[in-house]
Amino acid sequence: MGQKVKKIAVLFTLFILPALLFYLMVYTGVHKVNRLHFYGPRTITETQRRGTTVYDTTYHSIPAFAAKDLNGVPFTSKSVQGKIYLAHFIDMSQLQDIPKEVTYLAAETLPLYQSVEFVSFLEKMPAGLRIEAPSAKTSKLNNCDVRWHYVNVNDSLSSYLKNEGYFKKDPQDTLNADPGSVVLVDMEGHIRGYYNPVLQSDASNLKKEISMLYKEYELAFKTHKYIDFN
Repeated sequence: MGQKVKKIAVLFTLFILPALLFYLMVYTGVHKVNRLHFYGPRTITETQRRGTTVYDTTYHSIPAFAAKDLNGVPFTSKSVQGKIYLAHFIDMSQLQDIPKEVTYLAAETLPLYQSVEFVSFLEKMPAGLRIEAPSAKTSKLNNCDVRWHYVNVNDSLSSYLKNEGYFKKDPQDTLNADPGSVVLVDMEGHIRGYYNPVLQSDASNLKKEISMLYKEYELAFKTHKYIDFN
């Protein structure tokens, strides 16, 4: 009898208990996850819910815009709506192609994260200049052509997006968002990170932080419950 009880206890510990703990952790209660920082101005509103004062924060979002890619196909803010994407600006007046550091960063991320897209806003694009498709730059980017968008922007749109969209931040934010930085944008259009493509350490940080962002959404979609991000 004693041996049978021991066997049951071992089986419970090895198989049933872990599954039970996983269920309790994922499908019940309030969940805590590490959340990436939000960059940009934010507003706090006060509302009453069931007699309790609740404070809601509205974070900065990328404003609506409209442009065209190098093939003349319209590319707007709706093109990346509901998607996680990376964005950056490049002054093409003295260049013949996308800088190799940016290509390296794309090659380190796009193949790993199949739902992430990349947007290159090309400034001062010389007439007649052709940009190689991502797959022609490196074999790592095979099958990534449709997720890397080359978007032609004029001076006024570029200035508007830089000042009102991707690079306007809180006075409290000390991170230096150099115009060459690659910006991580979440599915709601919020800025979640800045990365210097010249630094390999930033490429590693970017991969880690995209994974963190995936986990935020994975838990929210899986449970449909309140997530405590503190």
